[in-house]
Amino acid sequence: MAHEIHLKNNKYRQWVKAGLGLGYLKEGLAPFCDDIGRQQHNDIINKIQQTKTPQPNVPCGTCQITTLQPDHVRVSKGICPLNQDKCNCCFPNNKRPCPNNVCGAIYDSIIQYHASIPPVPFWKNSDVQQWSTEPWEVCKCFINAPGYKDKTSAVDTDCTGLLHVIINNNYFHSHIGCNVAGPNNLFSKVRQYRNEIFHSSNMELEESKANCYIDDMIAVLQDGKDLLHRQDAQQAVRKLQDLKKKDFIITTVDFDEILGQINEEMKKVLYSVDDAATKEEYDDLKKKFIEFKTKMSEEKEGEKLENEKELSELKKTIMELESQMVQEKKEKLEMEIEHADLKKKFTVLETLVSEQKEVKQLNDVCHTCICIFALKKIKIIC
Repeated sequence: MAHEIHLKNNKYRQWVKAGLGLGYLKEGLAPFCDDIGRQQHNDIINKIQQTKTPQPNVPCGTCQITTLQPDHVRVSKGICPLNQDKCNCCFPNNKRPCPNNVCGAIYDSIIQYHASIPPVPFWKNSDVQQWSTEPWEVCKCFINAPGYKDKTSAVDTDCTGLLHVIINNNYFHSHIGCNVAGPNNLFSKVRQYRNEIFHSSNMELEESKANCYIDDMIAVLQDGKDLLHRQDAQQAVRKLQDLKKKDFIITTVDFDEILGQINEEMKKVLYSVDDAATKEEYDDLKKKFIEFKTKMSEEKEGEKLENEKELSELKKTIMELESQMVQEKKEKLEMEIEHADLKKKFTVLETLVSEQKEVKQLNDVCHTCICIFALKKIKIIC
């Protein structure tokens, strides 16, 4: 069972709660993103199989993004008909068509589904060789930020990445009630919260601000189109609502969760362009990671001292019981030895009496000895 942690600084407590909220938001969004991503992938593959001549040979594991020739052809030099900047169609000299007749079509579909104008898929996050078989490799092209190449599923992806997929992918928009493409939409607002939380100057938040963050996370998961009717999303909503309760308990497991999130943020910064601003950002995150880990260690040390005190008292009690058992065992052994000795003596006397019972005087002497022996030892054990 995870130990409860008492945080005296309320602003720090609110910061921890906001960080936990991001984790719960991810829990609510991941199954939804996984399901819709698979639906999109199935639709793309089915469409390719129905429209391509010759029929594509799925799967394909040979293409590279730098050398893949799209299915579409440039309008003129440097002009892409799909309005993508620096599209592969604009540099055809070293490009080759997919030998399985599928990857070029998927490339086109990703551009067509991208919601930004002009479309800007982030190809570096994805492995082209898995496009034909792994839906999440296609979804990652809609995460317009580095650091997600090693994420193999929605569950592996943080809430920022999941929100990127929802916001930048038109296929997802048909499953969202609010206008995701509109300015200052709720999903885009919540996407910024991770930066505001983990890149703040200190690890503190006003309670009103933390609750505002959590309320918007709840609103995302209660979007009226699909999410409101998903059990996993509404379970996450209940967890977010519990965060706002005054008696909410923060545990060492929660500390580990926040540490993991900060560590993930540090990894993403390392994937970014290596400039002064990025280095400063990374150093700041590393400092927060160390400070937070220290706080957690201090909390755990406090629990450790309390537990050690209880353990010491328990050991003392056990030692007393063991000592008492040893003493009782010793006394029992002594009694058994004394019993055996008395029984032996009694048997000898009984034999003498039996042999000389004709001689009344001797019998009287033996009887007297037995009585004296009995009085001396208190009792004879037969």
